[in-house]
Formats: sequence, C-alpha cells, structure tokens
Amino acid sequence: MKVTFLGTGTCVDTTKAQSSILIEGETTKILVDIGVGAFMRLNDKLINEIDAVLLTHNHLDHNGDLLALLKARWLSNGKELLIFGPNGTKAFLESLLEAYAYLRRKLKFKVFEDPEFEIGEFKVRTIPTRHSIISQAYIIECNGRRVIVSGDTSPLKELMEIGCDVLIHEMSLPSGKSNDHTTLENFADVLPFCKAEIVYLTHMYPHAYEVKDKIIEQLKSVRKDIEFRIAEDLMSFEV
Repeated sequence: MKVTFLGTGTCVDTTKAQSSILIEGETTKILVDIGVGAFMRLNDKLINEIDAVLLTHNHLDHNGDLLALLKARWLSNGKELLIFGPNGTKAFLESLLEAYAYLRRKLKFKVFEDPEFEIGEFKVRTIPTRHSIISQAYIIECNGRRVIVSGDTSPLKELMEIGCDVLIHEMSLPSGKSNDHTTLENFADVLPFCKAEIVYLTHMYPHAYEVKDKIIEQLKSVRKDIEFRIAEDLMSFEV
C-alpha cells in the first residue's frame, strides 16, 4: 500500500488542505475523507482513477470537496464513484442534491453505509468512534498489511487494541479535556494499549501544531517502542 496525505489541516487552516488521505493498492485507489482543498491535490489523472471515497463523518472539513470530485468526474465522463460512510451518509448526499438539483441526474455514484466491505484488493471494516456526530474509523487491509485511520474522535481503547502496521490518528488539541477530539493527555491515557508500529498524528489545530515537537516528546516518554510522526500535506509512505 502507498499512503499519501492530501490534507492534514483543520477548518481554520489556510496553509493546508483539510482532511484527506489517498491509499493506493496495485489496482485500486481510495480516499479516506475529502475535506476542503483536497480536490486541488488530485491531478487530472487521479480524478477519474479514484475507485471509492470513505467518509469518517459528515463534517465540512472531511467531506467538503466530495461534490467537486463528483462534478469533475461527470464533466470528464468518469466512472461511477463508490461512497462509504456512517449512518446518515445517504441522507447527506440527498441533501446535497436538493441544494444542487441541476446535478441530480448527472452525477454517477452509489452510497453504502455497511460496517464491512471490500474494494478491489482492500478489505475494510469500521469501528464507531466518539465525536460530536456519528463517526467511524476505518481498518484497511491489503496483502497482509493494515492501516487504521481514526477520523475525528477522542481516543478509544478499543481502537488502540487493534494490531496494525500504521495508525493515523487525529491530534487536534495540545492539552485540556475534550469529549470529541484528541488531546495529548487523553491520547497518552490509552497509549499503553496501542498495538501500532508507527503512529502518524494529523488534524492538528494551529496551536497544537506549534508544539508538535513537545507532543512527540511526551508521547515517546509513554511508549518508547512506537515511532511517532507528524503528518504533512503531500507526505507519502509505503506500508
């Protein structure tokens, strides 16, 4: 698997695209989320090569460029796009078409709200997460390798206990308490249960990003056996 961060920012960033991750197998390409600005990270070829979009939840900074992708594929005669998401995703797409009625019979897509599915060589399952609206993480497997994408959530012991090669986890806030997002403190609380080899931290608000080195240092003091990295726009790695 090749993983590329198209967007690692938040709704208040102006220097980064918002949440979006491109995952490529031998024959299949998927996006996990497609926040505002992510569309501009796709070259013309990639626009029609994406097989599916997996939405962690339906907030603007995670789905804001979905309609742009669908319209571009219509205008370039692209194939049908598969869209997966939590309960409410079908209603979300229907509301978009109510607002943009001229696109209703033009866009080609199917929406699924299944907890487990396969796309090409990828086997995917979901786990509910804890955010301000219905949300889910994705466990993505390919050729014996596994990547987990948390989406927006406060950290969960159940997610940490799933073995994986790479965990991509939000780190929205540098400190304090939050029921909807991850902070240094609440992530450290569940870190002893983490079974990932490498953890990429993403979706950092600017005041968290400013102290990213301190966050890494503190996490390493809890788990010296895990490699922690900060995700950046257009960073790629192989799994």
